[in-house]
Amino acid sequence: MIYEKEKRYIIPFDDVPSPRAGMPEISVDERRGNFVEVETGFPEELAVQEAKRCLSCRRCLGCALCWAECKPEAIDFSIPDEELDREYDEVILTRGQDNGFESFDENLGYGNYADVITDLQFERMLSPTGPTDGLVVSPLNGEIPTRIAIVQGNGRGDENHLLSSTVLGVNEAVIALHSTEGLQVTLVSPLTETFKEQFLNEAKGISGLLLVDGETMSVEKGEDGNRLTVTFSRNGENEKGDFDLVVILTKPKLSPEIQALSKKLDQEIQ
Repeated sequence: MIYEKEKRYIIPFDDVPSPRAGMPEISVDERRGNFVEVETGFPEELAVQEAKRCLSCRRCLGCALCWAECKPEAIDFSIPDEELDREYDEVILTRGQDNGFESFDENLGYGNYADVITDLQFERMLSPTGPTDGLVVSPLNGEIPTRIAIVQGNGRGDENHLLSSTVLGVNEAVIALHSTEGLQVTLVSPLTETFKEQFLNEAKGISGLLLVDGETMSVEKGEDGNRLTVTFSRNGENEKGDFDLVVILTKPKLSPEIQALSKKLDQEIQ
């Protein structure tokens, strides 16, 4: 049946390619109490099939069906192809949203214990729109922790990273303390001189937060099999503490594309 819209005659096609494949997902029960990716991705056979389906679209026939159906009127056939040159006073490169991070010591237990998470995962947990609606819970058993350790994952050689990640750790601790009654947070990280000068006094005044100027050596399961034992050095001496949840402060990893653009423009990444 031919119908008219916007003074165009629209011809519906009956030979529409096969419908889009649904993305496989884990069950609701499997999602509870963890940060496992919900969408599992296409298996190879289905991915190939889906790629072929996408490439089977008809060539443009000049029918203007896309133009007639586009409610935002984003399609304009009258615009010719052109390259535009623009001049700007400054270009700012950001790290992007890949959420990748540099590797850290495997002795910190990440990947071995469900109750050892990254600062990115913790940030998502603290969000009101996150998987736990902003409630701080252990991914291991779903219980509300009473003691949390926030530890530095990459603590050497980069003063700027140490400063920014320590400040992030303090901010995450503040949010967690405000949302969880009776919580105690210990933050273990080498403290830079800048942090000591600008933030240390204020951080010391935060109720429930203990700052440790030191380096984390290992994270292991305690004798009871429930709590995590964190071993850290302070003033040349090793100390231990038991915690319900450990959060690792990560160092962002830049994508190769961003690094290449930074080199091409000779521009520092913010």
